[in-house]
Amino acid sequence: MPKRTLDQRQSGRGAAARAAVPAADFCTSVSAAALEAIVAPATLAPGAKDAHFTNWAQTFDSAASAPHTPRVIAPNSVEQVMAAVELARRGNGRQSIPIRAVGRLHSPSDLPFSLGWTLRTDELAGIVKVDAAALEVTALAGTYISTISEALAANKPPLGLRNLGSISEQTIAGVISTATHGTGAAFPVLSAYVTALHIVCPLRNGTQLIRCSRTERPELFNASLCGLGATGVIVMVTLAVDHAFALREVTEDVSADAILGSRPPAEAVDAALAEETFNGSLIDTPALLGARAASGYALPDAPAFPPPPKSADPAHIFPFAPAGPAAQMPDWSAEPETRAAQTLIEELVNSAAHVKLMWFPQADKISVVRAQRTNEEPAGRSLAQRAYHRVVGYHLTQLLLFISRYHRSLPPRVARTAYWLTHSSSATEDDGGLPRVSASSHITTRVDNAPDVFNMDCLFRQYTYEYAIPLEYAGAALRALRTWLDCEHANADGVRPHFPIEIRFVDADGIWLSHCYGRKTCFIGIIQFRPYGMPVAYRKFFERFEQIMRQFDGRPHWAKTHSSYRGELMARYPHMQDWLRVIAEYDPSRMLVNPYIARHLMDEHSVSRWSPFRRSRL
Repeated sequence: MPKRTLDQRQSGRGAAARAAVPAADFCTSVSAAALEAIVAPATLAPGAKDAHFTNWAQTFDSAASAPHTPRVIAPNSVEQVMAAVELARRGNGRQSIPIRAVGRLHSPSDLPFSLGWTLRTDELAGIVKVDAAALEVTALAGTYISTISEALAANKPPLGLRNLGSISEQTIAGVISTATHGTGAAFPVLSAYVTALHIVCPLRNGTQLIRCSRTERPELFNASLCGLGATGVIVMVTLAVDHAFALREVTEDVSADAILGSRPPAEAVDAALAEETFNGSLIDTPALLGARAASGYALPDAPAFPPPPKSADPAHIFPFAPAGPAAQMPDWSAEPETRAAQTLIEELVNSAAHVKLMWFPQADKISVVRAQRTNEEPAGRSLAQRAYHRVVGYHLTQLLLFISRYHRSLPPRVARTAYWLTHSSSATEDDGGLPRVSASSHITTRVDNAPDVFNMDCLFRQYTYEYAIPLEYAGAALRALRTWLDCEHANADGVRPHFPIEIRFVDADGIWLSHCYGRKTCFIGIIQFRPYGMPVAYRKFFERFEQIMRQFDGRPHWAKTHSSYRGELMARYPHMQDWLRVIAEYDPSRMLVNPYIARHLMDEHSVSRWSPFRRSRL
């Protein structure tokens, strides 16, 4: 296969031809030899660079599972995908061969990895069609979100995606398969904007290309909007878009206390830390839950959370349409301080279209970031601002983080230093008419094109973890997290987290496995940077974070490494059994069931919870 640059792969030249749909009997009427002839040009040599791959965080590696090199195919057309899947379905005459599609490999978990064949979708990229009248765009599955945004911006008239996550260097199929989200109380996950999918499914009688939507095979459509790569190989996506727009972003830097309220009394925290059997009521004082997590004692069982009601119909993607009333949830906001924090957070979340909180615990600061659509001309960042960000925000910060690996006292100091270095000292009184948290807070503003405001530089490689909790638990959860981190910092042997903690808000939807299924959601994400790709301690930090999030009906992000398995997930997702039934129908030979799916959703391989692809065991 001739080498092509990333720009050439994403350019989309000839995308419409490569998206051509073969005849309905293509996979049943073609011989194995003919299928092999179609796939052979796309098959990578075992020694080729792209034949082995690791995820972006470098925590999982395809070569870690076996001494041999499984077959890796880089199809550039729908026909090649179908031929490869059909060959795998026919297998060796006795059983089918596992197969999975991978995109940018940004997932910090082993979700994309296969013990059998792998389809690399780098070449399956390009814009098939932009329909300005219908406000839709159709793209091949391996197309990056950034490529779609650029194509839409270049259209006449200019168009744009309605919302975006923090990263646009991800494939559209990957974004859909894990229900990637941005932020905005009235905005759903990105999958909710999908209007149609073309999926290659290894059916029992032969591989088929199936089109699905809200009106065509709605169960397959719903299951695939957060399908984890298990419902079939997505080859083409049609998305609803909007006219291009700019955003005015207002950032207000305030103390953490201004949002989360006062800290619990020191004597109460000491009691929670010291007693092996704590007799206090944690639901009445959620901050003390954090102290218990830091103590190393096991947390009490989480309250009994009733699942959200089932959706009225699989075609009801957004807004969420329940089939019955919601059950009464445990109340974590009885404490006055918690109730006040929750009220303020909800007021902030509803004060602008797109709101997120960037919390820097070591500096005891929270940046309230709010964005609204505007008719102002985008200004972008100046050359000096971009240079400062690159030199200070990237290179100097990475160096300081690297140095901090060698002494436990350094990570908090580095985090505080990085906060002050990367937050502008110049302020404005122009708050854009938004309600301020504090009259004396530090305000900065920017106006830019939507993708540049939505996206965020993730800097360097990192371990990352994210949980989705009901919006009504945000105040209690953040107060618990603050006390936990305060106690960890006060303990010479406590965890030493990096920065920042990203808090985003997303509307409820009816996608069966979406983290936001049935409820308005607060996402809380934590990270541990890996300066220069070097390992850092993260496992205890993540385990304790997970313990706390479980107390608030948390759902782990599917793309992250987590310890939730079938029993727990069944209680969190009332349609999970429906999802499992759909994948059994469209993948009867379980070709797309990889170790991640088997481990977490089917509770198989339960003797060992470790992934065969894991590299880092810190």
